[in-house]
Amino acid sequence: MAKTVFRLLAFVAALAILYAGVILVAGITQVAAAADRISLGLGQPVFWTLLVIFAMLVVAPIALYLRLPRPLTPPDSDTGPEYDEYLRKLKDQLARNPLIAGLPLESDEEVAAAIARLDKEADAVVRGTASAIFASTAVMQNGRLDALVVFGSQVRMTYRIASIYYRRPSPRQMLYLYGNVGANVLVADNIADVDFAGIVTPVVTAAIPSLKGAVPGLQGISHLLVNSFANGAANAFLTLRVGLIARDYCAALTHPDKARIRKSATLAALTMVAEIAREQGTRVASAAWGAVSDAASSATTRGFKAVGGVIGGRWLARKPESGDQGRGGTGA
Repeated sequence: MAKTVFRLLAFVAALAILYAGVILVAGITQVAAAADRISLGLGQPVFWTLLVIFAMLVVAPIALYLRLPRPLTPPDSDTGPEYDEYLRKLKDQLARNPLIAGLPLESDEEVAAAIARLDKEADAVVRGTASAIFASTAVMQNGRLDALVVFGSQVRMTYRIASIYYRRPSPRQMLYLYGNVGANVLVADNIADVDFAGIVTPVVTAAIPSLKGAVPGLQGISHLLVNSFANGAANAFLTLRVGLIARDYCAALTHPDKARIRKSATLAALTMVAEIAREQGTRVASAAWGAVSDAASSATTRGFKAVGGVIGGRWLARKPESGDQGRGGTGA
């Protein structure tokens, strides 16, 4: 599945590049034709000069990119000279990492312990990003804006995770990581079967009594919060999945099994998203319920004051009339 998606994306990219090239050549041809009108015979040199310039502008970034150091990618096996060379480079890289400064890195067990320390740092980044995504997308409820926020947060989170393990990840390292994470994320693994509304309903029920019938007439607010939190939980789940896959790729000592990583990331994300929904959902639901309660209380208070003012005004308006009638009766 992942190979098919990759081939499809490669085909689309090749088609886009070909289309851009055709448009570029057509534009250069028009410029050359205009130069030929100015001076006969000038079009040919202008055409080839512009074509060479644009070709150099395209080739130069590719050449600079290929000159960068190769990404540190784990081998297929944990034995042999290829693994030993990878482990040597990994130890050199870990020794320069300030997050694990001072930790011994001689044996395989010590390397695994150092990576476990980095895993905790990466988990904190993943959890923090997913919590922010849950709260922001549950409150905003804007489809296109939510998608941009989620995508941007996931890209930034992946870079932060890479920085934890690689300190200063190279562009080729990031391309390797983004490519593998993206290929794994495109495989859905039956995400549509996850009942996010069932995950967040207990949170709203605990925070807002209207679902229990304590405040009749406000069930619509509760249902709105359930739908909003379900959307936030879905985005947080996808963010957790991206982060956990990125972490597993960065921490791998051998070439990771894509199917195993997807499955483990999905199961771990389900557990973590339930915890995030309880933490962030309770806070947001309580704040929303407090705002509704305060608004209802203020409206009730204003209503009583208005009614009291009307009654008091009428009583004061009628009181002098009663006094005048009393004085008139006495004088008679």
